[in-house]
Amino acid sequence: MSVLFYKRPDHIEKLDGPLDSSSCQKYSERAACSRAAIPESLSFDNVINGKTLPPMSLPDFMDYLVYISYDAENLQFYLWHQEYTKKFNALPEAVKCLSPKWEANMQAPSLGRVAAGRIPQREAFSLDTKELGTFYNDATDDSPTSATSFAHSPHTFTKDQELVISGMSSKDEPDWEAFSIQPLRDDIRRIVANYIEPGSDRELNLSHRDRHNIMQRLQHTTHPSAFAPIVEIISMTLRNQSHPNFIRWSMCNGNRPRVIALRGIAICVILVTTTVGVILAVSRAARWYRILCLPFLWFGIANIVASYKGLCILLYRRNTRESRPWELDGSDTTLLEQGRAHSSLPPTPPYTRTPTPSVPSVKTYDRDFSSSSFFDDRLSTLGPSNKNFREEQWYRRWTHRPWWRKLRIKKLKVQEEGLRLMQEKIVKQADWWATIVAIPLIIVLVALPEGNFF
Repeated sequence: MSVLFYKRPDHIEKLDGPLDSSSCQKYSERAACSRAAIPESLSFDNVINGKTLPPMSLPDFMDYLVYISYDAENLQFYLWHQEYTKKFNALPEAVKCLSPKWEANMQAPSLGRVAAGRIPQREAFSLDTKELGTFYNDATDDSPTSATSFAHSPHTFTKDQELVISGMSSKDEPDWEAFSIQPLRDDIRRIVANYIEPGSDRELNLSHRDRHNIMQRLQHTTHPSAFAPIVEIISMTLRNQSHPNFIRWSMCNGNRPRVIALRGIAICVILVTTTVGVILAVSRAARWYRILCLPFLWFGIANIVASYKGLCILLYRRNTRESRPWELDGSDTTLLEQGRAHSSLPPTPPYTRTPTPSVPSVKTYDRDFSSSSFFDDRLSTLGPSNKNFREEQWYRRWTHRPWWRKLRIKKLKVQEEGLRLMQEKIVKQADWWATIVAIPLIIVLVALPEGNFF
């Protein structure tokens, strides 16, 4: 009986305002009832660690966050921090000592530690000692050595930057010379410019307080623990809001036009079947002919129940799903050309991806483009804004494509067995409800006396 009342993971709406501990707590409470609906094979950790197959893989998760949820910067930063932690832990102990773990009331590292012999001088100063200066500008010979000189620099600062500057008291003057020898300082500067700084390409949705807190931490150490507050917030958001929504969305094997068309067909089948049954009931035809309405009524009810949850039973039986708009490649050119005759879209060459700057990638994956979309800049640490996808050719083609052409697109195989099991529950639920509703209705229809009107 549990199949009859099976529920997909609930859709968890985004909360207004920046991410903080209170919003994460609300996400956790709302996701509590959804955890039981997600199998262990599709857990957040399995998706992140590459233990799932398309359409539930990490690149598919990233695609969802970029094109549907519009908050891919959370996952991009989370992946970067994982790799950064591994990179930092792989450093020699003498180098890691220059960036101790963050602690409350932590003071700036001092070069006196080298003179005191606590850090071998040869190893300490074998690093790149190029001055960092500030997080936003290349250092010069007159790099600021206090909050006062920092504030009087000729550069223009945003509100959040001024908040950070004002929070640097004279007693906590940063030791810029000490900071310059800390390992991975250049990596920190790039991440701040891309994720922490207000107005950056992939700015995280942080509060002023959290942004200020992180900036103060990063002024003292490059240890991964400096990011602990925002990593915890982002991790909870990904686990309790983004991941359940991704599972729910992935269970739909058809696009919206297909689901709407399927519902319309199912409703028409039910109406026609009901009309035929009523006609047979008021006619002189034998009442046993009315039983022929059962398979059609069952078909209509089953498809309405399944389509209500975004599932096409036919595609499920074939173990396939429809391609996402961003997954369409040159093999779909013929259909695009047919649809172009009914639109104002000018002729364009086969699918090409807008080139993006070459940036260091967090991870690399060997994937078949036909199985799922995969763009290097989506899983890279740095790169263009995630909102730039509207400039890609697939978006322009898809938005100009007539809705009836969207019903005829490339089908892809569902490789993840965990997703198949979840879809199977929905199909069984639709079959059971169709049986429970259709059989009593047909029994009542057969039991009606003959009308003998014609």
